[in-house]
Amino acid sequence: MFSLLVTVTFGQRFVYPTIREKGKLINDFVPFGWSILDSTTGDLNNDNHIDAALVLQLDDSTLIVNQDDDFADTITTRPRMLLILFKDDSDSFYHLTKLSNTFILVHDDSFSDDPFQDITIKKGILKIDFYWYPTSGNWFNSNSYKFRYQDKDFYLIGADYEESNKASHDYSRYSYNFLTRKRTFTKGNWDKKTGKSATEVIDFGKLKTIDTLHKPYTWQVENGVIL
Repeated sequence: MFSLLVTVTFGQRFVYPTIREKGKLINDFVPFGWSILDSTTGDLNNDNHIDAALVLQLDDSTLIVNQDDDFADTITTRPRMLLILFKDDSDSFYHLTKLSNTFILVHDDSFSDDPFQDITIKKGILKIDFYWYPTSGNWFNSNSYKFRYQDKDFYLIGADYEESNKASHDYSRYSYNFLTRKRTFTKGNWDKKTGKSATEVIDFGKLKTIDTLHKPYTWQVENGVIL
């Protein structure tokens, strides 16, 4: 049912497993050698049935070629996958609706926290949160992505980008609504409980999907902000 090739030496290429198309249980979609890192349930396609989203992680570390940067390098990591399952009442099976091998960031830096934070479903919206804290400096940031199922795909309808300073507790937050084409910018200080906001209309272009966004922290939505 599944195929899995684990890279053990340089020169070999890691191959993601084949995921089954349907199953009675959520665990039916977890290949051998993988585990559920996080999961959430809720109605994503407005059919009054409870769907599921899973974050899977390889049990053991492996070598994988990273080709997202300007040059390819080989890193030791535990690959992750995002699976979205729709529950079909006609046969009581879960059906694999979306699979991404790139959107869930891996934790390959032992000196920093895991960038993946949370995945939730609320009111039909799939929300995925990430956090980035550099090994040096006082600034850290977080990204949140909100996807809605429409036109047979998962479209990015909203996102939040926030950067904070751990020393001064100053923060800047950018909140995007890609449906209304509005961005709200807020700047303030957590200790002083201050914050000033301003909203602006921006042409973001065509709505992005999980596939076209591909990976967090890759889309420069505007100057100084990378989603």
